[in-house]
Amino acid sequence: MRLFLMGCVLGVGLSVSGCRKEDPPDAGAIRARVSYATFRPGCLTLTVTDVEDPSRTDTAEIRMEPSARSDVRTVAVLGRAGWSRDLRLTATAHERSCTGPVVARHEITTQVPAVGTHEVELDLRALDLDDDGYVSMDGAFPGSDCNDDDAAIHPAATELCDGVDNNCANGEADAPGGAEYYPDADGDGYGDSNALPNLSCNPPQGYIREGGDCDDRDPAVHPNQAEFICDGKDDNCDNVIDNDPFDVGVTCQAEGNCPGVKQCAGNALTACVSTEVPREWFLDEDGDGHAGTSVGLWCAEPPTGAVETNTDCDESSRFVSGSATEVCDRLDNDCDGLVDEDVADCDPEDWSMTDATPATLVWETVAAYAGNKGWLGGRDGQIAHVDGDTISVVATCPDPWQSSWVASSGRVFMGSGAGKFTTRLPTDSGACDEVDGLADASINGMVGFENGNRVALYAVDSAGRIILWNYEEGAPTQEAPRELTQLYDNLRSIDGTSPYTLFAAGAENVAPGTQRPVVWRGPTQEGGTWEREVRGDAGEERYFYGIRVLSPSHVYVVGAAGLFLERSGTTWTTKPPIMLPTETPADIRALVAFGSKAIYAVSSGTNNIHFFDGTAWSPAFEPSSRMNALSGTGPGDVWVAGDSGALVRWRP
Repeated sequence: MRLFLMGCVLGVGLSVSGCRKEDPPDAGAIRARVSYATFRPGCLTLTVTDVEDPSRTDTAEIRMEPSARSDVRTVAVLGRAGWSRDLRLTATAHERSCTGPVVARHEITTQVPAVGTHEVELDLRALDLDDDGYVSMDGAFPGSDCNDDDAAIHPAATELCDGVDNNCANGEADAPGGAEYYPDADGDGYGDSNALPNLSCNPPQGYIREGGDCDDRDPAVHPNQAEFICDGKDDNCDNVIDNDPFDVGVTCQAEGNCPGVKQCAGNALTACVSTEVPREWFLDEDGDGHAGTSVGLWCAEPPTGAVETNTDCDESSRFVSGSATEVCDRLDNDCDGLVDEDVADCDPEDWSMTDATPATLVWETVAAYAGNKGWLGGRDGQIAHVDGDTISVVATCPDPWQSSWVASSGRVFMGSGAGKFTTRLPTDSGACDEVDGLADASINGMVGFENGNRVALYAVDSAGRIILWNYEEGAPTQEAPRELTQLYDNLRSIDGTSPYTLFAAGAENVAPGTQRPVVWRGPTQEGGTWEREVRGDAGEERYFYGIRVLSPSHVYVVGAAGLFLERSGTTWTTKPPIMLPTETPADIRALVAFGSKAIYAVSSGTNNIHFFDGTAWSPAFEPSSRMNALSGTGPGDVWVAGDSGALVRWRP
């Protein structure tokens, strides 16, 4: 079978034009009447498809009268060899041209008769009411005219900023003065950056010019603000999560000087987190050459002098370390957990007592040196030198002597209750030379530091003065004692391991007739000031009498009514008091310390020499007289002096 047009040929590679009614051929044919109305097609086509084999298809354009808005075009379709007689005819109208949008389509199925002609109707309907050449957007096959009632509005029109979309595209954005507007659903003044902008001359309802809102559901999230919560979100829409002020992801120094990055550690804060594993480091605080005080975990550059090996189990005592030898001194010298083990003839109760004459002597201060030598000072102007079991009283030394310190050479420095100083060597003879202090206030405590043949002696008095006496051995003249500062408290004791680790203790004047305990810490560098560290409760009639500094991190202070405090690191804590048989706390008048587990003290209410092992007090020895002062060159050389000229020593 052959397929072609009568008057209008339809076939592959053949042109087709509209034609008027003509006589049909002798063979069977289909006469297709294609009509259209109310628009001018830009292109009109007829497609013929073999129903039995849809791959057999032909399309041809139908010629039209350009001026006609309604017309009927007749097309004859004949059979074609190899095709079936069952055909599907599809008429299609395009807007403006054959490449324009389809604005009308009609499809029927029919059969080519064996002889004669079979007529079919294909009707195409579309609206171009304003006759501007563009079909209305309404209908099953919409055209491109957004307003078919106005011939001035169509896709080819010039856009104007007049409140009308003249060219049916993008609102008024392409008009002079048009702009992009964004929906602002959360009302925070910033439009949704994820939404397509509305292009208009004027903002539509709910739209604003400013975009950039990365979360238009949350009015708290918008540009031009700082991040307000550390939550893994971009609160200020700058495409950076949790930046200023949290700075998440910024490099930083983590604990131990480890390199890290900032990460959220809560809604309002960050933490510096490192992937490196720091190591623990230790310092030697007690000066025994072995480190045992942890300074924490460090990746690099630990504190000066820190080492990675812990070889000291007690950094409060220079007599204890991992390589020390066990001796008889009530301490675990070798860090094996045992005290005085395997030490022959070690008797902690083997104290010796020597009485000076006359028995009316009252010793108020004692200073030991060189193993078995020392000095005593007391009331009624009495000073004595001790060499072994021999006590030699100096003939004439006026003033009541309250405090003392002795250099390694045996030179002693003493302070009196009348504000005087004296100093002498064991080889000196004759009366004591008195040196004026700064006033008649009692010099209650002193400590010295040697540097070659020079001694820097620090003293405190009852008027709160910190006094420095620089003494040079063998100099033809000596500097006079001078005031460093005045704290206006009744200072009773001073101690330290260097001029920059000094602590002073006494009573703070709260009001006339009212005092309370106080501890002052000295400057840690040149030109620093004294700082108050401990204050008692207002109105308490209690005092600190004695203070001992083992290291900057280990300080002990004692006083009236059982006062006993320990400074560990930078924290002061209360320790157990000495209890009397009456179940009341004793006044602790003096102490000497060789470590946190080796502290000796004397108190009111009993003649006992008390020993503190780090946990509790116990009697170490009970002399026959009241004891007033303590000293010692080490935990195995303890000196205690007091009434009746008594000197008690433990030298196992």
